[in-house]
Amino acid sequence: MQMEIKSRHFTLGDDQRERIEAALEKLEKFVPRPVQSFKVNIDREAGRFVAEGVLHLKNHEFRADGEGQEPEYAADAVFESLRKQLTKFKERMVDRQKGEDGGLGRALADGGAVLGGESEGEVEGLLLPDLDVEQAKVRFTAGTLPFFVFRNTDTLQLAVIYRRGDGALGHMEAAGE
Repeated sequence: MQMEIKSRHFTLGDDQRERIEAALEKLEKFVPRPVQSFKVNIDREAGRFVAEGVLHLKNHEFRADGEGQEPEYAADAVFESLRKQLTKFKERMVDRQKGEDGGLGRALADGGAVLGGESEGEVEGLLLPDLDVEQAKVRFTAGTLPFFVFRNTDTLQLAVIYRRGDGALGHMEAAGE
């Protein structure tokens, strides 16, 4: 992870810098994906400190700002705002995975989709692509969805590619009849 801490119109002390870095480490437990970069700019303006932070995840950017009498207090306000944003983001991701706000569970619950009896690769109005596992993995990693459903051309079964908790890709397939 790249971390950049800049100060303008004052010199940031080593202990203040360490406190900001420790706050970022605490913030990482709220992050559902690895942090790619973090930048914070702290300015001294009229006796107060103003901090602006940007946290980059894969395909997402979170911004926050804060003020305080000391630079670390301004940075704490930034981290609190980022923590709130990341908590909401993480909840949305979990809801999608559970099917409450989308995902496969929601699609099957809403449409009552039943496999079989449809034309090639189609499930009650949903057109599933016919791919082999490697092609499906490439298509999944190119997108931003939490999973990818397809019909495996090797087995002619419904299959799903997803990202496991350890970051690796997982593959599930319907049991053969």
